[in-house]
Amino acid sequence: MAEVLPARSSDSASVRTDDNPSVSLSTLFLACLKLGLLSFGGGLSGWVYQDFVVRRRWISDEDFASSFAIGQMLPGGNVANLVVCLGEQLRGPLGAATAVFGLLVGPFFAVIAMATLIGSIPQTQLLDIALGGAAATAIGFLINLCWRGVRRESGNPAMLGIIAAVVIGVGVLKLHLLLVTLFVAPISIAIAWRRGNKDA
Repeated sequence: MAEVLPARSSDSASVRTDDNPSVSLSTLFLACLKLGLLSFGGGLSGWVYQDFVVRRRWISDEDFASSFAIGQMLPGGNVANLVVCLGEQLRGPLGAATAVFGLLVGPFFAVIAMATLIGSIPQTQLLDIALGGAAATAIGFLINLCWRGVRRESGNPAMLGIIAAVVIGVGVLKLHLLLVTLFVAPISIAIAWRRGNKDA
């Protein structure tokens, strides 16, 4: 099920330009490496939002929302697509490659090591409890992200209708995500374009 965009924040970061030298490639790599290693149980988009927008203020709410939407619509892993977009905004193509490499390299080796470790020990109730707790934390981040998305468009009934249509189509009616996207995305883009022209 597609996630909902984060809410507009009153203290959101200013819009960044491509190839921003204030964020070094090494800093970007380490930030994504930490996200990949420490964000357990799914809901990684929420972790990325907290780090890039709320804590570090590298990316504005608007830029994150745009990258988030692109990541949802393109093929491949949503979060990998997201960090590619964010890295490109911060440091251009090299930043995109650095961000996605940092995000994936840690979990790649961690999963191999963890699978080997878990396979070598008997299944215990304590292990199930630990994994369940980590998953619950990630779900909490995801709920927060969804709530921010609803609040972001609270003053725009048309966009709230789009959110409701996606939730009902994918979550309730179990329609294919691609079908819902093909139907809803053009309407959503037209609404945003019209609103942008009014604001201009």
